[in-house]
Amino acid sequence: MSSVSAADLPGLDPAPDFSFRDGQLAFLIKLAQAYQEGRTDHLGVFVPGYGKTLTALASFAVARAMGVCDTLVVFVPRSNLQEQYADADEMARMLRWIGAPRLPFCVADSDRVFVKNPDIPVVIATYQYACGQSGNSDLQRYCSQGSPLFVLDEIHHLPEEGTWSQAVGRLPYDSLIGLSGTPLRSDGQPLFGVPHDVVPTNDGREELHYRALHEVSLRDAHAEGQILKRIEAHVINYTITMVEEDTGEEVEITLGELKSEIGRDTAHLDRYFARRSLRFHAVYLETLLGPAVGQFQKKRAGHIGSGTGRNHQMLVTCMSNRHAADVLDFMERRYGWLSATRIGQDVPRDERAERLAAYRNGEVDVMVQVDMIGEGTDIKTISVIAKLDLVSARSKTLQQIFRGMRYYDAWDEAANVCDVFTSGDLGLSETLGWMTREVQEGLRRRTDEGPSPEKAEQNDERSEWALTGVDEEKIETHQLKFEDNTQNSDLQVQRQPFEEPDPDSLDLSAQERELRKECSELATQVAHALENRGMDIHIRDVHAEAKDRFRKAQSDMSLKLLKRKKKWLQRCLRSKRLV
Repeated sequence: MSSVSAADLPGLDPAPDFSFRDGQLAFLIKLAQAYQEGRTDHLGVFVPGYGKTLTALASFAVARAMGVCDTLVVFVPRSNLQEQYADADEMARMLRWIGAPRLPFCVADSDRVFVKNPDIPVVIATYQYACGQSGNSDLQRYCSQGSPLFVLDEIHHLPEEGTWSQAVGRLPYDSLIGLSGTPLRSDGQPLFGVPHDVVPTNDGREELHYRALHEVSLRDAHAEGQILKRIEAHVINYTITMVEEDTGEEVEITLGELKSEIGRDTAHLDRYFARRSLRFHAVYLETLLGPAVGQFQKKRAGHIGSGTGRNHQMLVTCMSNRHAADVLDFMERRYGWLSATRIGQDVPRDERAERLAAYRNGEVDVMVQVDMIGEGTDIKTISVIAKLDLVSARSKTLQQIFRGMRYYDAWDEAANVCDVFTSGDLGLSETLGWMTREVQEGLRRRTDEGPSPEKAEQNDERSEWALTGVDEEKIETHQLKFEDNTQNSDLQVQRQPFEEPDPDSLDLSAQERELRKECSELATQVAHALENRGMDIHIRDVHAEAKDRFRKAQSDMSLKLLKRKKKWLQRCLRSKRLV
């Protein structure tokens, strides 16, 4: 860690009773350096629970003090709005922590307060609002009156070609910060606005590598401590009894053998099971839910290390509303002593809100749901997850499991464990194995560096990966030994040395000349890329399209417009079309 403190950074004067987390401070130091060098678009990778809201506000304080931006627009999915950004008391508390003035803010909605009062410095908008015609028009008006910093929360939802990306791309901005815990997409699409490199492989393919300004990985969070729960992953490999229709002969086959017979493609198994309604079968549900409920009951009965805090809660993820209804019915019949409910798109909105509020308040033991408790939902007492859906993509799986990994300060280390149960047919062993390796490497790093005095007093006798009270023949529990694994994650991270920012050293005339040169070179590259795809495009056509878009010729553009033209040309080059 650099010797630079938060108080050394422009725009920050932290309160005496506050200190940034290691990763937050590292990001802000690199952000100030990047702004000094003229780099304005960045990616920050932070695990859930690490404080992205605070990081966004501190980033704006730095950007404003350095003259980069004078307004902040934060974009969030609708489900994250109330949970993370729309609490005035919490916002005021965070601004006091970082030493920023009490900045007025409002939520962009149908009341259009931010349009009527354009001097409001902070606006929180949902991606859904930005996609609406009137909402996008209002945001364009607001953003064009200042120099906005865009913070795109959960940016993994914004592929370059996506609806949300197109809506945000129509808005003017001077700097952009994308935030996510999982900035990788299963469809391989590049994300909107964030820096990345396209690297050719030895076999002639191209791989996308994101350049994160700073990354806080799973292992970093566990090395720092008291941010995420540990994880114990249990993969159930069950046995199926099959009957030969002609002879009536019964054959028992394990899931592994079935994979070999049908094919390793998980989609083949999904179709096979769907035709036979296997995932709705009581024996199948008992096989998966039995061990999960057993571990859940053990936690609740002992309230292990939970002190005076709330008791443990369980989350069940299903593949459809009908599946969730059947699972809830099974839970009520088989485990009637537990209070359980469900939410889904088929449940009326008001009733759905009431059920979620009851679960959030600890009045419900088990929630059965279909992708309704996602990013932004912060229920720290979730400590058992039964994953019964068909999602196997790494980024989505991580987001699901993160819902049960938020550290709960009212519990001690022994209680801060998230148990994940899933079936072997989903092909999640690799992802779960990677997660456990990351967690364990972080724990080892914390041990090597030595615990803090208060952590040294704790005596956690529970095995990190042991599972008791469950049939071990049917479950593959990830019990991984310490490994010398130096790879931090799938992302490539560029770390820059910090130099004291000096805004006066910036030569604006030289910047303008350099930007014009870069735009001309990019326009040439775009034209050649389109010609290679068989399009009749000349360099002058690219500049003409830019002139129509920005209403000025390149020679008449300000620094702000040149930067926007450069970003647009980079997007065109990535997409291989005039976007």
